[in-house]
Amino acid sequence: MKKKAERASMAPAELMALHAALDRVHAIIEFDLDGTVVTANENFLSTFGYELAEVVGQHHRMFCEPSYASSDDYIEFWKRLGRGECDSAEFKRVGKGGKKIWLQASYNPVLKDGVPVKVVKLATDVTAARLQTADLEGKVRAINRVQAVIEFELDGTIITANENFLRIFRFTLAEVVGKHHSMFCEPGFAETRDYAEFWKKLGRGEYEADEFKRIGKDGSEIWLQASYNPISDADGKPLKVVKFASDITDEVERRSLALLEMSTPVTKIWDGVLFAPIVGIVDSKRSVDIMNKALESIANTRARTLLLDIGGVAVVDTAVANHLIKI
Repeated sequence: MKKKAERASMAPAELMALHAALDRVHAIIEFDLDGTVVTANENFLSTFGYELAEVVGQHHRMFCEPSYASSDDYIEFWKRLGRGECDSAEFKRVGKGGKKIWLQASYNPVLKDGVPVKVVKLATDVTAARLQTADLEGKVRAINRVQAVIEFELDGTIITANENFLRIFRFTLAEVVGKHHSMFCEPGFAETRDYAEFWKKLGRGEYEADEFKRIGKDGSEIWLQASYNPISDADGKPLKVVKFASDITDEVERRSLALLEMSTPVTKIWDGVLFAPIVGIVDSKRSVDIMNKALESIANTRARTLLLDIGGVAVVDTAVANHLIKI
């Protein structure tokens, strides 16, 4: 009995200690059931930029955007608290001078003999974290607008892909989710040691970036400038892989064509007969280059005939014909 009495006498002290602990770390404000401010602690006042005298006796709506304070949702919010129902969420509020503030908060009705008598709000300022999240979300949206993005499990299983990626490869989302990355690769490549090592590196959290040759739904070749980015969890353990890519197929084709244009091979096909396939655009400079290569080959092989294949020349007009005659 004595121990019980001692325990009961300690309860108020424990409650005071608990209140002091909460007061140190939380922004706390008390309201009447109609939303009138009764008091607020220093954490709350410093967060919102007010002095205590500026808020006591005012209504909670002073911390809200006008459109919300005049809404049916706001009226219902205070009706629920008046019925003794708690409310906990992330709330957007307004400080002195119109400063936007985000709070992780709970509104807690205080009961006396089972009847609500006031409301105590405990809050933490999460504005910085909210702004950082909004910034990151904005960057992700910007990337999604211009990049092809696809996400994989660490074993290469597809989680999701954005519209840009699906448009490039001509698949629907339902056709790729749950499938393996190898569906975009040339036949046989997925069985190679290089491909297995590629996914092992990503599983270890190693970044990979390069130009990659891939295959679309219709079997067409697709070239991507892409990066495979392992995403880690809070403990630094790789969780998934996100690929950001740009379609450079046209650029790669232009480069290949340029290489063909720069190198016109002159090949001996029979004794005394040489063959030279010409691809691309023929101008005065190129005609000189081709002629020099042809003369060098003729001198080396003592050929008497040079066959020119002009099927790969984009346009054959009078100017091109004159260049070819010079050869």
